[in-house]
Amino acid sequence: MSKFQLSIKKWLLIFLLLFLIIPLLMTRFVVDIYEHFNPPYKDFELESLDSWMATHVLDDVEEWDQQNWQKSTIEKAYEKGVALKLVDNKDKVFFSNIKSENQYEVNTNLSGEDMGISNMIQEYPVYSKGQLIGTAYMQDNRFLHVNPSLSTKLYYLVNEWGGAFVWLSLFVIILIISSKFIKKKMLHPLREFQKATHSIRQQNFDFHVPYTPIKELNELSNAFLVMQHTLKESLDKQNKMEKERKLFISSIIHDLRTPLFSIRGYLEGIKKGIATTPEKLDKYIDVSYDKANLLNGLIDDLYMFTKVNYIDKEPKFADIKLIHFVDGIVQGFYPQALKKDITFKTNYQIDAIMVIKGDDYLLSRALENIIGNAVRYTPERGNIGVSIGKIDNLSCSIKVKDTGIGIPSHEMTAIFSPLYRGEKSRNRKTGGSGLGLSIAKQIVEKHKGKIRVWSTEGEGTTVEVTLPFENNRIV
Repeated sequence: MSKFQLSIKKWLLIFLLLFLIIPLLMTRFVVDIYEHFNPPYKDFELESLDSWMATHVLDDVEEWDQQNWQKSTIEKAYEKGVALKLVDNKDKVFFSNIKSENQYEVNTNLSGEDMGISNMIQEYPVYSKGQLIGTAYMQDNRFLHVNPSLSTKLYYLVNEWGGAFVWLSLFVIILIISSKFIKKKMLHPLREFQKATHSIRQQNFDFHVPYTPIKELNELSNAFLVMQHTLKESLDKQNKMEKERKLFISSIIHDLRTPLFSIRGYLEGIKKGIATTPEKLDKYIDVSYDKANLLNGLIDDLYMFTKVNYIDKEPKFADIKLIHFVDGIVQGFYPQALKKDITFKTNYQIDAIMVIKGDDYLLSRALENIIGNAVRYTPERGNIGVSIGKIDNLSCSIKVKDTGIGIPSHEMTAIFSPLYRGEKSRNRKTGGSGLGLSIAKQIVEKHKGKIRVWSTEGEGTTVEVTLPFENNRIV
């Protein structure tokens, strides 16, 4: 695609120069070329009269006063198409048939096909032994009778009307070219923009925008492309969120209904007196209590997910002593780990106390979800390692590695999706709400960090959280 483009003002200036200057220059050029190769009457010449004057007049100067000679010479001059006037050295006129003494009088009694040559009177002095003995005056009255050829007529047309014809022709040609340019490079793009706006109104963003060498229109095309990309991304994101929302609502309804159904069933059993012994009554109450806690955890996760994803609220950044912060979260899982005889191994590779900027409530929820998944999916007598390290001077990492059941490779792309669970049975005894990793990812990204997962099915999973050192320090 060519990058040549000019503003509308410059294009108008170019058109103005084309309309005014080029026709004039080309008109002058064409006329000059034609006149150079087609001069008027270039093929017509008359013989010189000097030889005739010498033979018939000048050599007979002694006979100028003879009437017979004069009569004979006048007839010859008439046939030749000239008029004579002969005078002696004392200006005495022997005879003259010149009608006018005006040397510059032009013969105008010519037909349209007759071309006069010259009516100027030429002077021929005659000397003998260095003395003037007489003077002959000759007036050339000859003319050419010609039939104008096609080239002569064409010359006349070019000479009289050619300039206007050439100028008008070039003007029309430039006008046609300019009209096509305006139609193709201005009007057509405007129609394309109109189609694009109609497509946008129909929420169809697969429209074409034209390229044009006109700067302003091309800038508009670029603006349409940016808008097309932005709106298409927004629509795709909106459609994706709408699908996730529908799936999310249906899944949440299912997940809320299951513990509620159990609680309602056991309470109904207590109410109807099915629990007839104290042991059975305690069992019904314990199950209802566990289901209520499960329901409370689900509602809590649902609230956090909604808060992180749909409530546009920035984290409340404050100083966090990273090692102390992470170690406190790990210790909170010791009771659950003891029930499954799981061993926690910590490795904090930073000697000094690292202080970062972050929202301790949100970060704690993210790490609790990650470590909670590790405890949930690690079998009895398994191991969970938590380490903190400095990657470089720009970031640090928090790794949680377990020896759990792992994640199948074909499910790795879906682990951060809402309501994802590694268990197909969706068993609440081991499976969580399915929102943990999704919440953790959103929280980490709000802290300008990244979260990555490596997993081998049957061997375990490693989750790494990377946080930047921007505004962070080591003390």
